[in-house]
Amino acid sequence: MTSRERLLAAIRSQPVDHVPFTVSFWNRPRHRLTPWNSEEERLAFYARREWDAYVCLWCGISPSSEVRVDVRIEKSGETVLLHQTWHTPAATLHETLRVSDDWPEAMEAAATGRPIGLLCDFRTARYLEWPFKTAADLDALPYVLPDLTRDDEDRMVMHYRQARALADRFNVPVFVDVRPGLDWLIWLFPPQEAVLCAMDKPEIARRILSHVERIHRQRIRTLLEEGIDGVIRSGWYESADLWSPALYRELAAPNLRDDLQLVKSSGKVCVYLMDSGVIPLLDELERLEFDCLAGVDPATGGGTDLALIRRRLPGKALWGGISGPLHLGRGSPLEVELAVERAFSLCGKKGFILGPMVGYRHNWPWENLEACERTWQRLRDM
Repeated sequence: MTSRERLLAAIRSQPVDHVPFTVSFWNRPRHRLTPWNSEEERLAFYARREWDAYVCLWCGISPSSEVRVDVRIEKSGETVLLHQTWHTPAATLHETLRVSDDWPEAMEAAATGRPIGLLCDFRTARYLEWPFKTAADLDALPYVLPDLTRDDEDRMVMHYRQARALADRFNVPVFVDVRPGLDWLIWLFPPQEAVLCAMDKPEIARRILSHVERIHRQRIRTLLEEGIDGVIRSGWYESADLWSPALYRELAAPNLRDDLQLVKSSGKVCVYLMDSGVIPLLDELERLEFDCLAGVDPATGGGTDLALIRRRLPGKALWGGISGPLHLGRGSPLEVELAVERAFSLCGKKGFILGPMVGYRHNWPWENLEACERTWQRLRDM
């Protein structure tokens, strides 16, 4: 089987010649032993090692041309604050964030004055003032997160066709990474404020979520019409680590169900990404028609019971099996070997893809990745 055939079959829980293995790498900074300088070189590197690869398009959304962002840096001793003011025709947004040296985009903004976009995992823990504080602020949404324009669509189609041509050369699938849903409440607010907003100001939360879902669905529909192989739909910040099952059922599940219906009606696959906080949501996840649950971490934060997930989600594939931070990042080669063996024993070989969904960090030991690779090679065909 080609990597494209193998990955798509595994996601659909269909027979494969062997269990696929995937890995991605953190880019800023990237591991010194990743020698490629282009996507073509990356795919060639993966092919030489017999790793399963895919080309992933990023469904990013840029502000409209009517938006102007003023950036001001404030320094007091060792503290550096980033003030951003978003000027739109409908509302003006103000935000303040702490700059830390582990946040590359903020360090770059502090040095160059270039603004930081709204979609950024580093934001939520560093907010001193967040952009959407009142219902009136939401009038800026159509400008900072605009609808798909004809020019946007043309660029998206062009990028897809370039990606498809490259993917076809290496016999790998093309996916799109989309991040609507509750993730946006976490990017736009500190975590506790996001939850309080959902509970105490549900009209604000629903308006944000409705807007974000609509603009992402426009982009998903365009790529499905072009023939993309599948959608990786983020639920990274939709888990029970942040939201009660009741809030998940009320705010996340309906929009996710509509996304899944759109993807499934096109005959493509849908992968749902969630790292932790999965177990309390199993009742809801059982009812959702995604093909594969990806990213579940079996070790971090006490770990997640992979065997229980397999029992409770029959017919849904599992992508992961090992912990990026604890097994690959902090473990020894022997610990990695044992973790991979355990993943195979718990997950079986049908509907299973081995590999962390988090990017391999620059300071994680390469010998741990090699231990993972060796153990996979030993077990994949047995």
